[in-house]
Amino acid sequence: MGHTNLLQQKTFFRMTKEEISLLHLLQLGLSGKIKESVIDIKYDIDWHSVYALALRQGITAILLDAISKLPNEARPSKPMLLQWIGQTTMIERIYAKHQEQIRELAGLYKLHGIRMLLLKGYGCSLCYPKPEHRPTGDIDVYLFGKKDEADDLVEKCLGIKVHREYHKHSTYNYGGVEVENHAKFIDDVSHKSNIRFESILMAVLDKEECLKSPIDNVLIPSPTFNALFLLRHTGEHFASNEITLRQVLDVGTFFQRYHSKIDWALVFKVYKEERMLRFFNAIATICVEYLGIDAACFASEDKQYSYQSDTALADRILSDIFEKKDVLPMSTAGIDTIGKKLKYAIDKSRRWWHNRWKYQLVYNESLVESFWWLARNRMKVE
Repeated sequence: MGHTNLLQQKTFFRMTKEEISLLHLLQLGLSGKIKESVIDIKYDIDWHSVYALALRQGITAILLDAISKLPNEARPSKPMLLQWIGQTTMIERIYAKHQEQIRELAGLYKLHGIRMLLLKGYGCSLCYPKPEHRPTGDIDVYLFGKKDEADDLVEKCLGIKVHREYHKHSTYNYGGVEVENHAKFIDDVSHKSNIRFESILMAVLDKEECLKSPIDNVLIPSPTFNALFLLRHTGEHFASNEITLRQVLDVGTFFQRYHSKIDWALVFKVYKEERMLRFFNAIATICVEYLGIDAACFASEDKQYSYQSDTALADRILSDIFEKKDVLPMSTAGIDTIGKKLKYAIDKSRRWWHNRWKYQLVYNESLVESFWWLARNRMKVE
């Protein structure tokens, strides 16, 4: 199957020069190979704009890897480069801190016979060329039905207050990092179809053996589980408001590493039944045609199951990724007046209507059903 790298073509969907430059450099950072397309554009880059864009997309350190492969005359100015190195050094330090915190928590849980399954985050980083260059956020943990026991341990042994109000997971602050102990993998309060998807994930978890990580007592989900979970998680962020290129990379680098170990028949069955196949095709298209990941990574070895290039949808999603958006709070907590709460409700409703095309790519339910289910359950929760 032949695939044309769209960055080598002259037509772009209203991308700025900086956005095109960023994608070229991202390819270089991921592959380690200098391509003519990178050399052609490098002499006229607004590095301050590219840096700001990289920050927003969560790929600053990966682009520094690309810059290190450029000729000296093509690199940013020394002050700009020092700023870039400083930001990357901070990302590396935070990553190292996260590793140590995960190791400490895993040790505590092991003493009490609790296995620790890491979701997203650190597990995703292991698929990157340089794991320490993937920015880390919170630590998401699943504890195989022992969440409440783990919460009690944290409070008793570490003296840390655990907040247990949220139905999906509890939260606590460990050394300045938020940790989430999950009871569920996805949020069934927001979408009815998530109830069915959660049961699918649980069935795969029970059936397939988890992978060991470099850290003792820390497991990573099986490739088949992550082929379902990572795409759904990315889709949920996409539908609710936005995703970044880093989240696309989480999906792309995962398939790049584990495509030969996935139960493709099961994954495609779920994608089709849950109406996620078009979203998978579009994300895979971005990875192949804009990020330079091999198309074979998004197909079974016998090619019986393979993504189908969807350039139009990929371009629409990539355009949405680059678009700046207003950030709304997750809930009305902290909003103190009726007027502000009303404005928040109106803004949320407008965003929901604006994003209706996204919901149809991720959830196997009608817009009316989505709105009714969310409103009904939010009233119960609040």
